[in-house]
Amino acid sequence: METVGDRMTSSIKSIDQDESINNAAKKIYAHQIGSLLVTQDKKFIGIITKTDLMIKVLIKNLDGDSTRVSEVMSQPLISIDVDEPLDSAKKLFNEKPIRHLPVTRNNQVVGILSTKNLG
Repeated sequence: METVGDRMTSSIKSIDQDESINNAAKKIYAHQIGSLLVTQDKKFIGIITKTDLMIKVLIKNLDGDSTRVSEVMSQPLISIDVDEPLDSAKKLFNEKPIRHLPVTRNNQVVGILSTKNLG
């Protein structure tokens, strides 16, 4: 049985909640990724995605330099354990309006799974 850990990406990119959304957009573009995990005091507290930037920022015409990541991030984090069957992740993606799932082991984030990883 294939698990979430078999398909996750172990490279985790993050940004502090107090950074500007311009910095978030630049980091997402530079790494060619769809999301960043958001930190507060080095703890993951949320996620900001390309979709958040398009919907919550562009459509509302928010200022990219003065708007903080914390103002547009999604929280709380919805995560999944690394040993869960891949079908459990697929079910979460279908039930929730999400496309990126932090993957945990012993309550620590060890990777990220996106709908693109499902193939």
